[in-house]
Amino acid sequence: MMWTEGVGKTEKALGLKQTELKAICFKYNIPRPSSGYWSALKFGKPAQKTALPETKDDSVLINTDEYIIKKYFSVQPKKTEAKKDPGGKYPTKELPSEENEIAPLYRVPDVLYAIDPIILDTKAKLREKNFRENNPWNAKNPFQCKADKWLSMRVSQEQEDRALRIYSTIIKAAKAKGYDLKIVNDKSQYRPECTTFIIVRGHEIQTFLREVYRQATNDDGTKDRYHTVGSGVLRFECDRYEHHCGSSYDLCAAQDTKYTKLEEKIQHVIEVLGIIADDRDERERQRKLEEERRRQEEERKRLEEEERKRIQALKDAELEKVQDLLFDVNRWRVSCMIREYIAAFEAHLEKQGLSEDQEKMDEIGWMKSKADFIDPFIKGKDPLLSKKHIDKLINPRIIKTEESKPSHSYYSSGPQYSYWQLKNMWHK
Repeated sequence: MMWTEGVGKTEKALGLKQTELKAICFKYNIPRPSSGYWSALKFGKPAQKTALPETKDDSVLINTDEYIIKKYFSVQPKKTEAKKDPGGKYPTKELPSEENEIAPLYRVPDVLYAIDPIILDTKAKLREKNFRENNPWNAKNPFQCKADKWLSMRVSQEQEDRALRIYSTIIKAAKAKGYDLKIVNDKSQYRPECTTFIIVRGHEIQTFLREVYRQATNDDGTKDRYHTVGSGVLRFECDRYEHHCGSSYDLCAAQDTKYTKLEEKIQHVIEVLGIIADDRDERERQRKLEEERRRQEEERKRLEEEERKRIQALKDAELEKVQDLLFDVNRWRVSCMIREYIAAFEAHLEKQGLSEDQEKMDEIGWMKSKADFIDPFIKGKDPLLSKKHIDKLINPRIIKTEESKPSHSYYSSGPQYSYWQLKNMWHK
């Protein structure tokens, strides 16, 4: 019910309060959904339910009626004063055992015993940044930090210790979760600054802990009317996003509010880091899918282009064959017309009695040789003419050879006509 309907509806259905339902969950080791689980469902992110731990018994029956009857009808025992032992001392009271083994990882200590070199260097760097002239120790010994790497923080002097305790707890919980820490020092700037990354499943998530500043009015009579002071509100930011216009903003994982402090939201910060890593995995998966889709689209276009070229090549070859056929048909038709003209010319000479004229016979022989030269079946040889001359005479629009292609100069850009086309145009 808690993982489907929510904790609030479960409490109302069972008639319990939040503390009582929490006590039952701790007693029977029942996992409860966190705020990050509902946030992931709200934004459509993959959210994984925590399975029940294995028990010796197959089924465990929890009777809430007994708890409700005990709550309303049980008689509370009267408080009795502790009795002293014969030695005159009060008996020692045993501390309650920790039922949840994960809870100490998210508990911020009251006092930070810095043994980590990163924490020590960060503390030294904050001491250099928040240098105060009214500090007697700093006035005698001007401090200059020689640290190489430190955590990304920007807080006032009053919030230094608290910020270090919170940041160290987040790092400890992240390492227990299996995450890594990476600090990069950018020495190219005028004032070198370090960038802190928490590596979650290979994703470098930038983190930053800062204090929200506010403006206060100057009462010292200086020119500036306002000055910036710390408000005491800490804010943990992570995962910087870049806009298309060049600006950027940081995602706030948690911050101090009116009712809760940042110390109580360490577990939520760790869950947000996991959600950010899941979001990056999803974006990487979408990017790979987009690349695969783009590659398939390019491959499809390439195959379509190859098929188009192949079909175009077949069309060009077929058109070439048809042009050859039409050209041969025109040659055969012209050769037949020449032979008919020769037969009519011979009949005319015989009728006129000029069949013995040698000059006319030579002209008839010349026409027969040209008819054989034009005939595609005979393909006679001519000492003066070649195939390109037949192209220009028979059909200038059908281009057969490179020599017969028209030039594209200014003076010869117009259409070329054969002898018969020019003659018909003249008579028209």
